[in-house]
Amino acid sequence: MNTYSVAITKINNHFKKSKFLICLFVIVCFPSKVFSQSDSLDVYDLDLAQLSKVKITSATKVAQNITELPSSIIIITKEEIKENGYFTLEEALSTLPGFQFRNIQGFNSYVFQRGIPNQNNLSLVLIDGVQVNELNSGGFYAGGQYNLSNLERIEVIYGPASVAYGTNALSGIINLVTKSALKEQFKVNSRLGSFNTYSGDINYCYTNEEKSFGVLFSGMYKTTTKADLKGIAGDNNWTDKMDNFENDYSFDLKIQNGDFLFGANYLYKKASRATSTKSIGTVFRDFGTSWNVQFLNTYLKFEKKFSNKFSLSSILYNRNATVLNNTIYFVVDTAQIGYYRPNNLTGFENVLNYNMNDMISIAGGLTFEYERLSKKNTTSYSDSPYQKPPTPEKTEMLNNYLASIFIEPHIKLQKKLHLSGGARLDYSSIYDLVLTPRMGVSYYKGNYILHLSYSEAFRAPKPWDYTDGLGNESLIPEKMKSLEASVTLSIPDLFQVDLTGYLNNLKNAFVKETILNGYRWVNSGEVNTEGVEISVKHKSKNWKSSLNYTFNQSYDEFHQFVSEISKHSVNAGMTYYLSKNLSVNLRTNYIGKRKNPKLIAATNSNFIDPCLVFHGAISLLDYEGFDIQLSAKNIFDVEYYHTSNREPDRYRQSQRTILLSVGYAFTY
Repeated sequence: MNTYSVAITKINNHFKKSKFLICLFVIVCFPSKVFSQSDSLDVYDLDLAQLSKVKITSATKVAQNITELPSSIIIITKEEIKENGYFTLEEALSTLPGFQFRNIQGFNSYVFQRGIPNQNNLSLVLIDGVQVNELNSGGFYAGGQYNLSNLERIEVIYGPASVAYGTNALSGIINLVTKSALKEQFKVNSRLGSFNTYSGDINYCYTNEEKSFGVLFSGMYKTTTKADLKGIAGDNNWTDKMDNFENDYSFDLKIQNGDFLFGANYLYKKASRATSTKSIGTVFRDFGTSWNVQFLNTYLKFEKKFSNKFSLSSILYNRNATVLNNTIYFVVDTAQIGYYRPNNLTGFENVLNYNMNDMISIAGGLTFEYERLSKKNTTSYSDSPYQKPPTPEKTEMLNNYLASIFIEPHIKLQKKLHLSGGARLDYSSIYDLVLTPRMGVSYYKGNYILHLSYSEAFRAPKPWDYTDGLGNESLIPEKMKSLEASVTLSIPDLFQVDLTGYLNNLKNAFVKETILNGYRWVNSGEVNTEGVEISVKHKSKNWKSSLNYTFNQSYDEFHQFVSEISKHSVNAGMTYYLSKNLSVNLRTNYIGKRKNPKLIAATNSNFIDPCLVFHGAISLLDYEGFDIQLSAKNIFDVEYYHTSNREPDRYRQSQRTILLSVGYAFTY
């Protein structure tokens, strides 16, 4: 029996054992019909014929119909973000197949896409196509600093994407698409709830009568203490003086004038580092720390369609990602420890698209970048645990020049069969040359779409990898190879079913090697992943529902199952529309048993128990300009945990959280 037959057998056995999941499937997929939902357009409203006309640029950097792309793509719309009451990016991603998490309830939350634990450095997060991954490490932050109220949609592209984006795009792309600068709006929102949670945001857009010039400004502030982790509630890892918190700021600016678009986004996160270590033998480690990081991205984009055959997109961008010099990394019995790590990148990219005829088109691009990155962070020490440290000294900077060229041909055969390919050559003054290919085929006819793709990707070592611990300057890029096949079946006005299978192989993986005087990172790891994702969407007059299941089996070079990854996960959600404006939403996440990297003292086990968690929201939206929502996270106050690769054995997740949100849209 082959691997996928075994996988499907295990899936069937798993569902047979779970009466709850069978009942939930019936409830989700066979609701009754009463009222009509809001007439705003979202992905649920589209059958395959309509969906085939939806274009995105995130996958290839050239606008293409979703049905022509060999990658698996999911779009989270602004309607779903509002109806589900998402507070963080992680909450939005947690409803999708193939995603698992390690939330340390501290300065970051880690996102595992398709079965490979990492430090958020195997996926790329973009805002309007510009990367916001941290430059020194390549990781991204998954907290609340993103302004979800200013999003038009979230585009999630699964699988390697280094042909279009270069390093770090191994597991996928997450593109946050902000609202247009050419659509007038003026809206304010506020939110108040459990664990000292508060947020407020404003969105304002002005356009001229011709809709050729527009200015969009959006600002947001959030603060929360996240969960109760003091004393026994947090496995006795921390004292009652623990001061866990997160304060987030975000500002977005867009100025559109004809074919030119200027954009800027500023993200600031100030969060406690208390959860990184236990407060054992001291009362100073669980309060007084702060991780202060900022991201400032600016860009100037020019897009022009010169004819039906030729179009050009050019972008000049600057990315700054700095751990600020007022960061307090640790508080110990004798001192506070300061930390500083500045980084900057400037780049320019040209992307050309040429349609030779109705059958053949070719896209290609040139990218030039200059990085100035901290070789290592600098630290400073005060003379007392009650005294703030002096400002750390300037860091030693590394300069890196990057040049890339990529080409992506696309061939249409009989209008239904699409062949695509691509290759990218990257040159870096640090890690030399890397070549990555991609090829795929998609077939669309009637009520179904078939996709088959093979792709490769890489993650180049960053200064954080080269210098962490004892350091290792001989590191070479990690490389991923991926084979994916999928089928989408649509029954108009009833169901859409997606089935995807994938095989991934990661080689030269960075592994921490412990040696006599400390540790360093080496290229000695390998991860093989076999996965199946099944998604069902249903929509009727007054119901909208979804169900997805992921089977994921990851094992290393020793054929041992990879820690922190559950074989089975399920997400389900349903929204019932009592009227055009009033809706009730209920969703649930099931995470199967996971192996923990270490023994858990509280349970004397190496495993995290499975959990089933419910969330919900009651929403009155777009009613006389008002949005009012009452939402609840972890409705039944389930005690559940995530894995840990840090000093605490495991991480308790948030208890029941109630949030009230009120917004108003001004007319002018």
